[in-house]
Amino acid sequence: MSSNVSGVRVLSGVFLISGTMIGAGMLGLPVVTGMAGFMPGILMTLLVWFFMYCTGVLFLEVTLWMPDGSNLLSISEKFLGKGGRFFSGGLFVFLYYCLMIAYFTAGAPLLAAAIGIAPSSWQSFILFGSIFGVIVAIGPKCIDRVNIILSVAMLLAWLALIGEGTSHVHMSYLAHTRWSITVLATPILFGAFGFHNVIPSLCAYLNRDKRALRIAVFGGSLLPLIVYLVWQWLIIGTLPQEVIAHTLKNGTTVTSAFRSVTGGGHIILIGNFFAFFAIITSILGVSFSMVDFLGDGFRWVGCGGWKRVGLTLLTFVPPLVLSGLNPNIFIMALGVAGGLGEALLNGLLPVGVFWLGRYAWGLESDLRWLGSRGVLVVLSLCAVFVILVEGRQLIRHVS
Repeated sequence: MSSNVSGVRVLSGVFLISGTMIGAGMLGLPVVTGMAGFMPGILMTLLVWFFMYCTGVLFLEVTLWMPDGSNLLSISEKFLGKGGRFFSGGLFVFLYYCLMIAYFTAGAPLLAAAIGIAPSSWQSFILFGSIFGVIVAIGPKCIDRVNIILSVAMLLAWLALIGEGTSHVHMSYLAHTRWSITVLATPILFGAFGFHNVIPSLCAYLNRDKRALRIAVFGGSLLPLIVYLVWQWLIIGTLPQEVIAHTLKNGTTVTSAFRSVTGGGHIILIGNFFAFFAIITSILGVSFSMVDFLGDGFRWVGCGGWKRVGLTLLTFVPPLVLSGLNPNIFIMALGVAGGLGEALLNGLLPVGVFWLGRYAWGLESDLRWLGSRGVLVVLSLCAVFVILVEGRQLIRHVS
């Protein structure tokens, strides 16, 4: 391991990335991939993971070109000017508010059901936001400790769920394929594999040690990939196609559909625990980076006290209000976040700023094949394709 970063810190970085990725997107993922079938869904999952891992490494390289404490706004202004700063800042707010809305609409009902209040009431959203807003307001150390505990709990619940749910898997369900609609799952997949937002914060946490950071990025993205693959096997193998289609049409999470097929019991309790832990680890990672992002925008880098409380309120209040106004927006929020926000902000932007830094400004980089012009062009085209897919789906939804 690296000389100036301990293995425990690198492991914390792995859990921060994986916790950010394994979240509310997981509750919508098998619904959209299940329509295409297990094998098409697995193939598309692998391709999207590889794409997002590559752009994550590119964004890490760009971040390390910047001074310590730099975030997306500073990076965009340096490479793209004030217009680029404004555009990327708007994209960031759009993307992560969409994700926060998805986390609120999926997480607040689970918390409400656990304590016996109305799942879609304003009280449930306020309580949900207050609990985890306090954790974020306290600071990075509190987020780190809570995130590690919940990440371990999430993995244990996932293992228990897989063990209990295996008996419900039907091989005939896994054999279903509709290759022609496979690409429709890409927007949700992009949202499920997004982790780039935590990279600037992670650079400071791991003392800008490139080797430690690359280990954290690879391990942190690989763990969710494995979890997603097994999760899709379980859900697609358990739910009939008509149930998956009905769930997708209603825009709800997969846990309600799973309950109707398995008949309830303790497997549903395990499933709810897993879903809740997954959502919380995601909301902690996203809100952590959102507070840092807003701090960068207000020139309050590394702030504490009431300034951090104010940034936390700006992070939590808008999605809380929007979630309360439309509690059934889960699937749409994930699709828009992935197909537009992630594809632009975590797809095209890392490729573009790396190209400028490497080939226009001549900055040093030890990335070989990934930093080549041909690979960068292919990555850009893939991102544009996903944007077009989500745009087409939004047009169909509106019409």
